[in-house]
Amino acid sequence: MIHTTMPLESLLKQLEQERLLTPLDRHFALQMAAMHPGQGELFAVICALLSRQLSAQHACLPIDAIVPDNPFGQRNPDIRIQADISTLITAIAGFSAVGQSGDNTPLVLDGNRLYLKRYFDFEQRVANRLLQAAANRYTVRAQTAQALQVLFADNSQQGIDWQKVATATAVCNQFAVITGGPGTGKTTTVTKLLMLLCLSGDMTIRLVAPTGKAAARLSESIKASKQRLRSELSPYAGQLDLTAIDAIPEEAATLHRLLGVIPGSHQFRHHSGNPLHLDLLIVDEASMVDLPMMDRLLDALPAHARLILLGDQDQLASVEAGAVLADICAGLKTADDWQMRYEETFAAALGRLTRADLTACVSASPGIGNNLCMLRHSHRFKGDAGIGVLAKAVNQCDKAAIRAAWQGEFAELEWIDHGAQRQGLESLLRQACEAFRDYLEVIHRPDFTPEAIIERYNQYRILCATRAGEFGVEGINAHVTAALKQAGLINPTSEFYPGRPVIIQNNDYNLGLFNGDIGIILPCHESRRLMAHFIQADGTVLKVLPARLPGHETCFAMTVHKSQGSEFASVALVLPPTPSPAQWQLLTKELVYTAITRAKCHFTCLGSHRVFEGASMQRTLRASGLAARLWGDSDNQ
Repeated sequence: MIHTTMPLESLLKQLEQERLLTPLDRHFALQMAAMHPGQGELFAVICALLSRQLSAQHACLPIDAIVPDNPFGQRNPDIRIQADISTLITAIAGFSAVGQSGDNTPLVLDGNRLYLKRYFDFEQRVANRLLQAAANRYTVRAQTAQALQVLFADNSQQGIDWQKVATATAVCNQFAVITGGPGTGKTTTVTKLLMLLCLSGDMTIRLVAPTGKAAARLSESIKASKQRLRSELSPYAGQLDLTAIDAIPEEAATLHRLLGVIPGSHQFRHHSGNPLHLDLLIVDEASMVDLPMMDRLLDALPAHARLILLGDQDQLASVEAGAVLADICAGLKTADDWQMRYEETFAAALGRLTRADLTACVSASPGIGNNLCMLRHSHRFKGDAGIGVLAKAVNQCDKAAIRAAWQGEFAELEWIDHGAQRQGLESLLRQACEAFRDYLEVIHRPDFTPEAIIERYNQYRILCATRAGEFGVEGINAHVTAALKQAGLINPTSEFYPGRPVIIQNNDYNLGLFNGDIGIILPCHESRRLMAHFIQADGTVLKVLPARLPGHETCFAMTVHKSQGSEFASVALVLPPTPSPAQWQLLTKELVYTAITRAKCHFTCLGSHRVFEGASMQRTLRASGLAARLWGDSDNQ
């Protein structure tokens, strides 16, 4: 079934040398072969491929992908796996290390998917808990139904108000997902939802996000949304108890802080044996939550608690295994667009509650569609705004529309071609100097507070697709630092200097700093001593001696991954001019889409059209069985 003339160790070593496997993949395969002797070369190769899948953030290895793709044949014709799918599945099922659900074996074969048992258990538990919560419905009180009509003014002539539908969906269900692109009103919707629930009585509500930056952004958004809501509802003070707005929490935490990190352990303080003390949990930026973390989060939820996930299913998936939000939303995806899927009775009840006609969304196989609502109308980008047009074209992998967007006369879009002799890079550096000048020229002025300086700094950010190389984060930060020094805007005579922005790379729970937190080195007005200043989730400033900072780096530029949960007035995306094969794997339409949608007013790209379009045509497809478990139909097998 596997054809090779080499001994097993030589075979795996050669595959590693050809970069078809990593050292970790090879060692895992050899260890499994040693623990289960007599299984043959096929077993070791399958183990190596499974390890490779996990390294690429897949939850499993689809067996049907091995035969047609032959993962080695194109690069090494001397190594071939020759078998039809059913024969290969039968052979894998016969290995002593491979079992089925419930077996105590290191590997689990479930249909045509092979799992490391740990990840099979993660996926199965997540699916079971979500399905259990998704089945629980609540009867909506008359007072809540009346308040819903006040919160959402009648706009039936404009079509279905999906924010209203999303709010009603979450009120009716123990588990709900509100998803949509930037500016579609997820935070506005959840703020109105929280007010409705607070009108019904006291609730312990917690707000969380995967990173410190995303948590701070959520806190800012909730505060602003509460202020707008209080102003909008002031004429209805006689109909609604506006003190419910005050009961809406504002402070958000990270998932790690919520669950309670135990130093030196992978376990958390909160789990099924010591559940969280809450009635409702809101998780923002849910696309960043990986499969193991979602398992631990669901394990720690008390049985009665409501769970609401917020996020953009089109953004970058988590940096670890799985794509949980994408799998949850997978059943709404059609060949051309997205479509709600409700069972008939729920669509009718939701229609009566929202005064919307949802009959077009009725499905014979709704799966968990009753628990989902997708917001489609962007209030940030007008239909003809350049950023919105480009983001939509990239999200749909539409090459013609992408070219039309760049060729159109959109003032908010700027293209910089790499060109010859670093011309493109020089143009980007001139842009960066002008943008960062806004905060660097006031860092010594006593009339500017750290909050004001950081706000100015956050107006512009350079985002890179990669970390290493001249056009990665490391190279661009070095170039920008040199350009700002030459312009006289900074004086980097030592590691820490006034105006240096830093991004935290390691969590430090004692200091309250977390991976992705961004601050600026500034002189204290009182002592003139240099301190790192960070804006915390509650809006206060945290000052830390530079020498006490955990792992960090300069942050004139950051990766697109680290930018999730943030937004800036202007964004510049840097793409490598000639990507290596490894870099091409990182360049996906989700990465480009995420970068574009971090910008509110202006988006620049330094790159080549070939690389931009190539990345935009490359979708992230993570192997997983979660969507099939949640939706129970063949479209998600």
